[in-house]
Amino acid sequence: MATTTIFASTGTTGRGSINQSGTDWDDVITSTSGTVISNDSYAFAVRAGVVAGRGTPTFFVNRAFGYFDLSSITTTITAATVKIYSNGVNNTGTIKMYAGTAFGGNGTALASTDYDNVSSTSYSSNEYNELTWGTNQLRSFVCNATAISYANSNSKLNVCWRDNKDVDEEQPEEEGYIGINWLTSGTNRCQIVVTHADAGYGNDINTVSSSDIDKVNTVSSSNIDKVNTV
Repeated sequence: MATTTIFASTGTTGRGSINQSGTDWDDVITSTSGTVISNDSYAFAVRAGVVAGRGTPTFFVNRAFGYFDLSSITTTITAATVKIYSNGVNNTGTIKMYAGTAFGGNGTALASTDYDNVSSTSYSSNEYNELTWGTNQLRSFVCNATAISYANSNSKLNVCWRDNKDVDEEQPEEEGYIGINWLTSGTNRCQIVVTHADAGYGNDINTVSSSDIDKVNTVSSSNIDKVNTV
């Protein structure tokens, strides 16, 4: 098996957050648009909280997004892990990874209307909170079978990160947010580490599909360039 690391594009074509706020919780979570935040490091990247004022309290929901172009991987993906860099947490903040449809579905820049391009379809069982997220640490989201299937079928992975209260539509009683440092360079920036089959001889032999060929005369398919000059 081969392992390939693919980094999300820097800027809002590869990652970012979209915010929404208001005095009515239902209006905030069901809004069809928000404000795109292009900060490379953002303490409120994922948020579901309330801030009390002198009058009516204000509710906040922030959602984070990531897009990975996997077209350079031409063999079957068997495992993948998405990683992002932590930047602190407050109170009841939580973060989990779900299927998303932002970035125009093809890696174009985040738009305000992408706020609503989220889902409750889980892409990982990993969950972090105020006790486990921390600061300046690379956090992993191991992709589940649903995410792997999508990646193999579409040669990309489009994800969103949400707070549990946002997903469950549970009105918060206090502030809660998760910080992400997207970074613009280095090995800790937003990335996906993909495990996939080795590339090798790509043609069928005696009606046997190349995908079913592991070795020819004890030689691994990854080391075969030609068979009988073909």
